Amino acid sequence: MADYRFTLERGGVKYPCPACKKMRLVRYVDTYTGDQVADDVGRCDREDSCGYHLRPSEYFDREGTKPVGAPKPERKPQSEPEPAQPSFINAKIMQASLSRYNENHFCRWLCSVFGEQKAFELTVAYQIGTSKHWAGSCVFWQIDRNGKIRTGKIMRYNVETGHRMKDQRNPITWVHAVMKIQPYHLQQCLFGEHLLSMDSEKPVAVVESEKTAVVASGFIPQYVWVATGGKDNKVREKLRSLQGRKVKLYPDLKAYDKWKEYAAGMQGVTVSDILERRASEEDRAGGLDLADYMLRENWQTV
Repeated sequence: MADYRFTLERGGVKYPCPACKKMRLVRYVDTYTGDQVADDVGRCDREDSCGYHLRPSEYFDREGTKPVGAPKPERKPQSEPEPAQPSFINAKIMQASLSRYNENHFCRWLCSVFGEQKAFELTVAYQIGTSKHWAGSCVFWQIDRNGKIRTGKIMRYNVETGHRMKDQRNPITWVHAVMKIQPYHLQQCLFGEHLLSMDSEKPVAVVESEKTAVVASGFIPQYVWVATGGKDNKVREKLRSLQGRKVKLYPDLKAYDKWKEYAAGMQGVTVSDILERRASEEDRAGGLDLADYMLRENWQTV
């Protein structure tokens, strides 16, 4: 039985995962009835550490039943609706966040790695802000190549280790959500995308996390470093903004094959296997990324 009748529930609501017991399961909804299929039918968004995914077809095969409700009648083909235009954050909101760096745990950690002067230069280049939402939190602003602010991702880091803080239910939130800006059509862009218009000659390096882009830029400034904000976060769609540039992708461990698929058929885009070649079994289990190696081994070239 095909799964096209069912879709993952929207709205950000998550439930206990049957495998890892975390509140990270997104359940499937029957588009004919509007009801959830079952408590355990869904996908855990902890792909690397859990990977639980029970599809509706697998559920009905297991139960030996069929979904209730008649198929929807065929509809005449309709023209595709115009894509919704992205919403933007007022620049004054971003500017107000570009201060209080003594309270910003990520920026303080950056100083411990590169020294105050270099850390300040990186902070200014990537327009990293400080948020009051959580004590010590930073804002990674997504600014497109036209200088428009798509949103800001609010996160917390350990001031001593530089590792992300994940000691709460939802360790990431967004400026437009915190400020309750409604309606808001979020259409993300690459983190660091605004840097592309400042230097059209440098090759572009793409990584997953915002932290990795900032750290890599400090170690190897010969590239324009940008981040997708996630291994599955509409990567191919975001790569379109890099057309005409020489681009190399640096996927985290466990994401190499998937990013190879994203790059397939894209002119000028290659995928580095440097982590695949260097990783130990312990590194793979930890899901290390490029920044981890740079910090550990003080890389100066990739």
